[in-house]
Amino acid sequence: MKRNITYILLALTIIAASCNKKNETDTGLDKGQVSIKIAGVSYADNDGDLQTKASTNKSLASTSTTQNKTVPFNNELDVKATLTAVTSSSTLRASTGNTKMSTTPTVLDNGAKYLIAAYDAAGNYVNSTGVLTYTTTSTNWTMDLSAGAYTFVALAVDPGQTFPTINLNQNLSNISFNVTGADTDLLWKKQSVTVTSGQNTVQNLVLSHVFTEVKATLESTSANVVGNITSMTGGTLTPNYASATFSFASGTYTQGGQSLNRALSFTGTGLAWSSNPALIITEGTTAGKINFGTVTLNSVQSGARSGLIDLSNLSLQKGIKYDLKLRLVPKGALDIPNSNYYWGAANLKAGSPPTAVEAAQYLLGGSHDGGGSQAYCSSVLGTGWQTPSQAEYDQLIAAGKARGTYNGQTGWFLGTSTVPTTNLDNYMFLPDNKSVIVASGSGNVSTHIPADALGVYWADRTVQGTAKPAVILTATDVYIMPIHQNNAIGIRCVRNK
Repeated sequence: MKRNITYILLALTIIAASCNKKNETDTGLDKGQVSIKIAGVSYADNDGDLQTKASTNKSLASTSTTQNKTVPFNNELDVKATLTAVTSSSTLRASTGNTKMSTTPTVLDNGAKYLIAAYDAAGNYVNSTGVLTYTTTSTNWTMDLSAGAYTFVALAVDPGQTFPTINLNQNLSNISFNVTGADTDLLWKKQSVTVTSGQNTVQNLVLSHVFTEVKATLESTSANVVGNITSMTGGTLTPNYASATFSFASGTYTQGGQSLNRALSFTGTGLAWSSNPALIITEGTTAGKINFGTVTLNSVQSGARSGLIDLSNLSLQKGIKYDLKLRLVPKGALDIPNSNYYWGAANLKAGSPPTAVEAAQYLLGGSHDGGGSQAYCSSVLGTGWQTPSQAEYDQLIAAGKARGTYNGQTGWFLGTSTVPTTNLDNYMFLPDNKSVIVASGSGNVSTHIPADALGVYWADRTVQGTAKPAVILTATDVYIMPIHQNNAIGIRCVRNK
C-alpha cells in the first residue's frame, strides 16, 4: 500500500513538471522580438503633430514653403527677402489639416542624450532604455514582448544639454515635461509597432526637431553698384519664448514665459555674409520679425553707406527649418540669375515723358515712341538706367524663354526655359501689351509691327532714322526685328551691374 502511494505521488510530480514545461514553452511562443535603432534626425515628423494647425488669422503671413518680401534698405537700395521652409522635396504633405514638411535625415550627433520607451495598446508603461549617450556605434535596443500593439517613443537632446526629467512609469497620454530654452534642441519620434509571435521586428526611428531653426544669408548683388558688405551689427529674431511644456505622446508643446529677442550673429567677407543657425520656441501663429541692425557697404560707384533691414509678418511655424536669403539690389531692379545686368522690376508707365514704373511685372505699362525713349529710364529710375540694347536682350533670351501667365496676364518669361511656379520675380516677365501699342510706321512694310505680335518692346536706346530694333512677342516665339521708330511701344529698363 505504501509503495502504491509512492508511485502515485511520483506520477503526479512528473505530470506537473510536464505541464509547467509546456506552459513555459507556450509563453515563449506567444512572444516576439523588437529591435529599435536611432536612424537619424530630420525636421518635421510624418506621424506626429509637431505643428499647430494653420491659423485663420488673415493678417498673418503665408504658411507656404516660400515667403517673399521687398523692403527698403536706404534711399537707393532695396532688400529682396525670400524665406524658404527647407524640405527634402517641394511637396507639402497634409495631415489632419496641418502642413507637414520634412528634410533629408542626418546622423544624430555623437554625445547626444536619448532614451526610448515602450507602451502597450492601452498606453501603459512597459519598459525603457533609460537615458543613454549616443555614438555612431550605438547598438539596437532589443526586447521580447507579448504579441500585440505597442507604441515606442524616442527623445533626445543636443550634446552638452540637460536631459529633461520625465516620469515614464505612467500612462503615455499623461506624460508631459518642461524644457527651458530652444538650445536644448529637443528631438522626438513616436512609432506604432505590431509584435507578432515568433518574429523579430526591426524599427529605424528618424527623430524630428521640435523647435524652429532659422539661418540667414545676406548677399550684395554687385560690388560696383551695391558694394561689398563690410559690417553687420545687432541682428535679432522674434518670437522666441523662454520655455515650453512638451507632450510626450503627441510631440506638441505649449510655449511659456516671455518672448525674448534671439540674437543672430553674422560672419563673412565681400559680397556674402551668413548667420549662425538660430533655434527658437515659437507658438507657430504669431508673425515673426527679423531685424539686422546696421549693415555697412562700400561700393565702387557710391563709396561707404549703410542701412537697416527690418522684416516683419513672417510665418515661423513649429518644427520647421527655414533658410532666409536676402539680396541687396538697386531700387526698382530685378536681379535675374546669371545676368550681367539689373532689369527693371516693371514696365514704364504711360506719359510723355513717363514719371514712374508700374507696381508689378504683369501690368502692361504705357507706350512710347522710339525718338524720345533713350532718356526715359534714367529720368524715372536714376543715373545708370537706360533703354535696353539688342545685345542685352539677346543675352537674356539666350538664357531661356517660356510662355506663361503672371497673375492671370499672358506673356513671356525671359532668363528661364521653364515657367516658374514660385519666385516669379527672379526672372523677367514681359506681358503681352498689344492693347496699349500705337502703330505709326511708314509705308515700308519691312518696318511695320508684325500682325501676329502680341507684345512689342524697344531694344535700342539710340535714334536710328526710321528703323529701330524691337522685341516681338508672339504666341509661339520671342525675337528681335527692326520696326519704325514712330511706333509707340513698351519699355523695360536695364542697367549694368
